[in-house]
Amino acid sequence: MKNILNKYVYLSLFFALSLVISSCSDDDGGGSDAANVIPIITSINGEAVGFSGETFTYTITPLRGGSEYIWTVTGADMSPVEGRPDQIDITFNQYDQPATISVYEIAFNGKESAPMTMEINVLGPPCFYTLETSDTYGDGWNGGYVELIYEGLTFQYSEDDGVPNEFTIGIPDGSDFTFTYVSGGGTGGGPGWESENYFKLTTPDGTVYEEGSMDYSGIPTEGLIVGGTNVCP
Repeated sequence: MKNILNKYVYLSLFFALSLVISSCSDDDGGGSDAANVIPIITSINGEAVGFSGETFTYTITPLRGGSEYIWTVTGADMSPVEGRPDQIDITFNQYDQPATISVYEIAFNGKESAPMTMEINVLGPPCFYTLETSDTYGDGWNGGYVELIYEGLTFQYSEDDGVPNEFTIGIPDGSDFTFTYVSGGGTGGGPGWESENYFKLTTPDGTVYEEGSMDYSGIPTEGLIVGGTNVCP
């Protein structure tokens, strides 16, 4: 009986010692999650085009709890967003040259990520056009859209969900621009269902360009709506 008890004690001590050795081996071999964290920033999210005097918010992906994010901005003023180390507000105070954002992550284990950089094209003070779009049937424009081009930039506005939309569109003073209607294909009851499409474009001085109708009786004219050099009132 004594020999059995002794064997039981020896076995218990052996298993306990094995657990201690195993635990120490995990810590020494890099088994700690903290030690293995590799900081990384995959993108900066925000507007790629801004106007002088505007303020935009930019954020990074992904956000890691416990990390510190070091932001640098050139060509604009930067303000932190309270409680959000992954976000900053940027106010553009110049134009005719791009603003640049750079950010890197310092993880809680002290490791640093490579910097992520984004360039924003900053334009001069704008005046604003209003574009209203509707679809009589309520199912969107079936591939049609209004296209705006200025300063080498292209924007598309459409009626995708059948709910009337209103877009406020800024164009810098002195910029050459064109608004064009692009058909989704077909006329009347054809594939593009053009007779359902309606838009109204109002310029900063109040001039209105209107195409299509709300009763299927008109079809927007494909091509140039208005263009030239933008002169703000």
